Amino acid sequence: MRPIVYCVACSLDGYIAREDHSFDWIPHDEDHGLSAFFKTVDTVLIGRKTHDLMVSYGQPMFPNMANYVFSRNTNPPEYKGIQWVATDPVAFASDLRQKPGKDIWLMGGSNLAGTFFEARMVTDIRLGVVPILLGKGIPLFRGFDAEIPLKLVEQTSFPDGIVLLRYECI
Repeated sequence: MRPIVYCVACSLDGYIAREDHSFDWIPHDEDHGLSAFFKTVDTVLIGRKTHDLMVSYGQPMFPNMANYVFSRNTNPPEYKGIQWVATDPVAFASDLRQKPGKDIWLMGGSNLAGTFFEARMVTDIRLGVVPILLGKGIPLFRGFDAEIPLKLVEQTSFPDGIVLLRYECI
């Protein structure tokens, strides 16, 4: 069964974006292991709000990957390389995990991620912690009902102060 990996950057106080959804505080001048990560995935699961943000930056999809965007909109806009999913995300991903391929990247925001955490479908968390305190913003996680134990399996520090933490969900 294919793993689902939640890979995201966050501030030290646990936000993935400012309240206006901007993420200018995340340094983009160094790779921080992303090239290696992209070699391990061939599918990305994206929340609609995250996709809207991607579109505003001129990047509606990730090349060389199957891009699935989850939305309740029954008439979403068309973008080359995007498959819209209006069905239950958990059922859809359960079927997807059975198909051959590389790891599946969960890159949606806290709402989509919370759905997958509640269903215990996330197998791996890769968290790039940026040394900044935002004070407020969009949280890394929304509340969910069950505790999820984690095992730290890798940690990497970068010269700019970013720390990459990799956890397995156990």
